[in-house]
Amino acid sequence: MSDQRPIIGHIRFSYYGLTDTRLQPDAEDKALAALYDETRIARRFHLFEQLTVPSLQAQTDQDFRILVMSSDVMPDAFKERLWLVASRLPQATVVFSRTRRSIYAYQRHMEDALGPDRSAQPLHFRLDDDDALAHSFIARLRQAARDMPPRTHFSFPKGILLFPTAFDGNEGASIMINQYLTALGLAWISDADFLRPPFAMMHQKLWMDFPVVSDPGFPAYIRAMHFDNDTRFRQNRFLRSYRAERFGPSATKRAAEVDAALAAEFPSITRPWLDGLIADLAQIKGLADLPSVA
Repeated sequence: MSDQRPIIGHIRFSYYGLTDTRLQPDAEDKALAALYDETRIARRFHLFEQLTVPSLQAQTDQDFRILVMSSDVMPDAFKERLWLVASRLPQATVVFSRTRRSIYAYQRHMEDALGPDRSAQPLHFRLDDDDALAHSFIARLRQAARDMPPRTHFSFPKGILLFPTAFDGNEGASIMINQYLTALGLAWISDADFLRPPFAMMHQKLWMDFPVVSDPGFPAYIRAMHFDNDTRFRQNRFLRSYRAERFGPSATKRAAEVDAALAAEFPSITRPWLDGLIADLAQIKGLADLPSVA
């Protein structure tokens, strides 16, 4: 099996439809209003532009494609900005889907990746629009997938977590984490008999049905937890132990671990800059607070 199989990354940018997020369509369109609230979307753009896109531009292996999936009901001003930002990536295609079921939104694209004779075995990975991947991610993923069969999944559990330091605070901090079968950078080999879309999986239970290759040997991602990716109450419970560890007796060591990880895999990012993104988000209320992308 060739190690030059096509690699396709999938990013869901405020897609409105039935998917694995908490903003599901409803009769009163409350979810639609929440999804495209200008403050929320402006903050998503800020992280997409500052973290996600630069991390893909920095890949040491540039032989990959990116599909950015959104919805036709996205307001025009947001559509225009998404087009302009995505144009920084020659590999990127933006789709504004009319369907409200993500499994159908991705179907044609999963099929197209098989090639004209449907014989290709493409390698897919998923990434949220507010996270980032290590600059060696594509190269390492390609190597890990070499000679592996379809349905094999790839997990890169080690990464950096960015989070608010307090429940109602606007300061940020970061810490190294290790989460097996995290959704960040989760990848799999597809073929004509295995066309599951990227956001239709229970990623933490994949090991029960599929072979999984896990590589914890490098910091593969930056995960951003902030004001808009979940309720603060749920987020606060999740972050309790990380806050205690980051600011406990080993605080200096934990900071140094992040510094080393950034130097190795995100060389254009420093820890003070990364931690400062949380305070930046707090100041953003709309598109007018973002730099121009024209």
